[in-house]
Amino acid sequence: MTPDLVIFDCDGVIVDSEGPTCAVIAKHLRKYGMEIQAEDVHELFVGQTIHEIHRTGRLKDLDLPDDWSAQVYEEMFEVLAEGVPLSAGVVELFDALEAQGTRIAIASNGAIEKMQHTLGPHGLFDRFADGRMYSGHTSGAPKPQPGMLHMAMEQAKAAPERTFMIDDSVAGEGAARNAGTRFYGYNEHGGRELLEPTGAEIVMSMQELHDRLVG
Repeated sequence: MTPDLVIFDCDGVIVDSEGPTCAVIAKHLRKYGMEIQAEDVHELFVGQTIHEIHRTGRLKDLDLPDDWSAQVYEEMFEVLAEGVPLSAGVVELFDALEAQGTRIAIASNGAIEKMQHTLGPHGLFDRFADGRMYSGHTSGAPKPQPGMLHMAMEQAKAAPERTFMIDDSVAGEGAARNAGTRFYGYNEHGGRELLEPTGAEIVMSMQELHDRLVG
């Protein structure tokens, strides 16, 4: 079956940005008394927006200021501006999918400005800037809510059963399930231990996705 549409998460799927972003978040949580390292951030908060982490921190009785999210984003953008690598083979996969008539889109819980920093230097921000990039900050509720996926399918005129979501988080798996799409859990940069209990099929590389999605 040739897919109508393949929707990609950004961080941890298209780009390997989880390490530096988790380090920034951990630093700003430690500042207010939470004993946490970068690897713990990925385990506890992967798939959440910075604003959701802010709310979770307050529920854990951390005295996070109202502008905590803005502080985190300011430093995060500085770090990301130094450059993050693409996942090997992702551009080739995009090209192959589009060559066979499959539409592609991005659905991320991250902010559009964050994607400008991670995707822009590789030319991918402009590639998706024609209405195929969805953010949990501006395109309705973040994953696991299915709104971004519904928008992408409507724009692409794609059927749910012929749409795939590629994500490294439980939130992404939940969004796919709630939207009725198919799902691959992406594990090149980590996250398998969180995805396996969902029963998701795990893939380890863009080449593996190519073998499954390109006829």
